[in-house]
Amino acid sequence: MLKIPLLIVIFILILGFAVSYGSDDMTRAFTPPAIAYQPRGFYPGSEYAESARTQITQELQQLRELGFLSLVTYGSRAAMGSIPEIARAQGFSGMIIMGIWDIYSVEEWDNAVAQREFVDGYCLGNEGLFAVRYSVEELEKRMSDLRRVTGKPVTTGEPIYSYLEGPYREWLLQHSDWLFPNTHPFWGGQRNFQDAVDWVVSRIDYLEASTGKKVIVKETGLPSVSPYSESEKMQKDFFTELTSTGVRFVYFEAFDQRWKYELENQPEAEGHWGLHDAQGRPKKAIDAITQSTGPKND
Repeated sequence: MLKIPLLIVIFILILGFAVSYGSDDMTRAFTPPAIAYQPRGFYPGSEYAESARTQITQELQQLRELGFLSLVTYGSRAAMGSIPEIARAQGFSGMIIMGIWDIYSVEEWDNAVAQREFVDGYCLGNEGLFAVRYSVEELEKRMSDLRRVTGKPVTTGEPIYSYLEGPYREWLLQHSDWLFPNTHPFWGGQRNFQDAVDWVVSRIDYLEASTGKKVIVKETGLPSVSPYSESEKMQKDFFTELTSTGVRFVYFEAFDQRWKYELENQPEAEGHWGLHDAQGRPKKAIDAITQSTGPKND
């Protein structure tokens, strides 16, 4: 009679261990510097081009040669569904987070699951609660399913203020295996690089102190084209200073993405976050990468 309950207890413990994740798991995998990546010249649908995989391979090789060790992606359609495997082959030895943009897409889901041996975790959606692309109930179910089928940690990404206040705060804290906020001082009205760095650090320090969870900033940076003077130099100085603060962050982003303002009716600054311009030419911010020793893992 005692054997059945004992077996059940053991099974529950094993199952709980397999699907229980803490924020420490991902911060141990995080190895700076980390880069957010979409292919250069990306437009929705371009990932289906015959040349897409070759382009991705070349760009990941380029990013690795610059010193990047960790990688964050956004979508998993077509050639982008193989980015983690390609990145590992190019020598990315740190944290790889695979993004699924459309939480309802069967194609993205299948590609992401197939890449599980190459990834450390998944980010399901990006600012979709903020943009009302899906509900918390829908996102929660998909996140739970993804944990179950991959055995990997799962999170989502929302603007930093959603983690600090508002209707989604408690849900994000409860359902994210690690906190992965988009933290943009430019949209917070910061007009010089030091104020921008202080803006990021103060919010991340508060979030960690108030929740007891470790944070990796999914997106942060300054656009190289903006209403402010010397924007490209500000971008470089921002990253140079931020690397000395101990904040775990992902450089946002590898290449300028013109589609963000050409197709999405956003301010032009949205297309100029890249460390490279739309033609692949490096900006001044590239110089900051060699100083990106990053925080010590603890």
